[in-house]
Amino acid sequence: MVGYNAGTTNPTLLNRLGDWRDREAWIDFVMRYDPVIRSSCRRYRLDAESTEDLCQRVWIDLARRMRTYRYDPGKTFRGWLRRLCQSRAIDLLRQKKAHAAEWLADQPAGSLWEEASAGIEVDQGAAPERTVLLRQAEEVQEAVRRRVSERTWQVFWNIAIEGKSVRETAAAAGMSYYAAFAAEKRVGLMLREEGQRFLAEPQVLAPEI
Repeated sequence: MVGYNAGTTNPTLLNRLGDWRDREAWIDFVMRYDPVIRSSCRRYRLDAESTEDLCQRVWIDLARRMRTYRYDPGKTFRGWLRRLCQSRAIDLLRQKKAHAAEWLADQPAGSLWEEASAGIEVDQGAAPERTVLLRQAEEVQEAVRRRVSERTWQVFWNIAIEGKSVRETAAAAGMSYYAAFAAEKRVGLMLREEGQRFLAEPQVLAPEI
């Protein structure tokens, strides 16, 4: 078995990694730093599948970088490694957001908002992406609701979510048919634009403390 001290950086080991044929060095390196990488990746509170994906991305990147890496005694290797994990985590998050934005754009108007506001506890066994989308939908919904009158919001809700007719909703709200129709369309557009803006915003990954 290869002996090592996992708590210290071994510059000689790091410099040996430039040679793919140095099997012992790579075994030692993986044994030392796989727990460090997994611990760093778990701090971003991703689901299990995404955490494993992130670890693999980091190792693929490391395998490429370590061939030309030169240890700097003035900097900590573990600090560099944590920054690399964060960079790959941001890349992964951006890909998931792009996928989420495409998925959101394909949904019927109001479908996510109905699920997010149904008062039903989110199924923890559901697809992680959908669970995240439902929670994002709650935030988007509240942001738009604060920007319109309560009557306008209720008109949208009655038509888009509860499925009531425009004529019935307009009569109940004391509005003309066309005013109710326009209100529902306007709020629906605001929700979609706010959702796209929310998903496009860069997210600062905050590791657990």
